[in-house]
Amino acid sequence: MKKLFTLFACASLAFTLSAQDSSQPAGSWYLGGGDATSLLNIFSTGVNLSPSVGYAVADDIVVSAMLSGPTETMYLALNAKYFMGDYFVGASAFDVAGDNLDIGIQAGYYIDFKDVLYLTPQFDYMFGLPDGSSDYVNIGIGFGARF
Repeated sequence: MKKLFTLFACASLAFTLSAQDSSQPAGSWYLGGGDATSLLNIFSTGVNLSPSVGYAVADDIVVSAMLSGPTETMYLALNAKYFMGDYFVGASAFDVAGDNLDIGIQAGYYIDFKDVLYLTPQFDYMFGLPDGSSDYVNIGIGFGARF
């Protein structure tokens, strides 16, 4: 009976003490560069960069801010993503400081490569507010570094 109790206690501890590894641990920093597909245009039309910075506020929840657009009309975007393993879903608010607030949803996949570098193929749908005149769909591949 004593051996059975010891076996049960050890098995219970093994299952309760093994924490799940999150794919995006709390405290991670993300520096993004924009759409990786624009790197193919480096010698023809140039590369469009949209710098972003993000932070994992909790395991698998990342919030980020991005600057985008030409210097004269640059706008701020805020983003929150929830990761389920390497897959993620998110919500965005574009042109937060401007007069044309747009919101959007996204889904994608997180791919680690070369230590800290990552790619994120994703699908975005943006809702133009208030009249829907700027609705659009975007399929892109983000790139950046996680620290």
